[in-house]
Amino acid sequence: MADTPRSGCPINLSLEVIGDKWSLLVIRDITFGNRRHFRELLTLSEEGIASNILSDRLQRLTEAGLLTRAPDPHHKQ
Repeated sequence: MADTPRSGCPINLSLEVIGDKWSLLVIRDITFGNRRHFRELLTLSEEGIASNILSDRLQRLTEAGLLTRAPDPHHKQ
């Protein structure tokens, strides 16, 4: 993701954030697949995303404000 957008066009700005294949699939799985945890996104994706790619896309989407991160209250670690 570029630090400065190429233009102020809303479509261009959206594509710079979610324009790659993996970002859209992660958003799809979270929205329509009701997957909320890294492990679910990693193992239940039909496309077989690699863990390093998933981690990078989750970080980018969180930095862009499209996702939020919170601790799981049921996880005892």
